[in-house]
Amino acid sequence: MIVNAIAKIYLPLKKEKMEETNLENQVQMNEEQSRVNVSEQVPPMPSNNMVLAILTTVCCCLPLGIVAVIKASQVSSLYMAKQYAAAQKSADDAKKWALIGMGCGIFFDIIYAILWFTGTLLSLS
Repeated sequence: MIVNAIAKIYLPLKKEKMEETNLENQVQMNEEQSRVNVSEQVPPMPSNNMVLAILTTVCCCLPLGIVAVIKASQVSSLYMAKQYAAAQKSADDAKKWALIGMGCGIFFDIIYAILWFTGTLLSLS
């Protein structure tokens, strides 16, 4: 009789505790799923093209290379601020300005070499 009374008190308490535990587990699973969903939506960080920008600045065209370095340095901070589209645009702009700077540098080097080989530079000085 005492056992029956204890069982009547203990079993509902145990059942309530099991329901609370199941509810907590479901909440934890939902939180984990939402974390996974958020991480899936984050695009990968774009390449900042800093090496290309620095090489353009040093070897080819200083003004356009500086613009490329500034754009390349903005990529990481924009990405960390969760401005993914702006980070991608800065990465694309850095590459664009670095390639334009390289093109200008190579063009002027070719013009300089032609003038030097033809002796035009020697007659100007």
